[in-house]
Amino acid sequence: MTLIDRYLRMADLANQPAQTAKTYIKKSGQQRTVTAKTATRGITGFSAKHIYHLINEDKFPAPVKIGRASLWRLSDINHWLDSHATTDTTEGA
Repeated sequence: MTLIDRYLRMADLANQPAQTAKTYIKKSGQQRTVTAKTATRGITGFSAKHIYHLINEDKFPAPVKIGRASLWRLSDINHWLDSHATTDTTEGA
């Protein structure tokens, strides 16, 4: 049986700051409103800038390019999280 891997976008991985609603008025006088977005926490807890920094240092899985989109395999991210979740609990004992 072959499982199809899920893909994640940067918005799924990185923390996103809150954005307030903004209203713009075009030259034609038409009003355009960009809705507000609440802050979200990505599954890594890092900012997008820090994730790209880790990729450049080969410390985070590189994205898969599909067209112009940069996507990450969920299995790669889970493996990376598992490898960084192990801590030595024998220290201090």
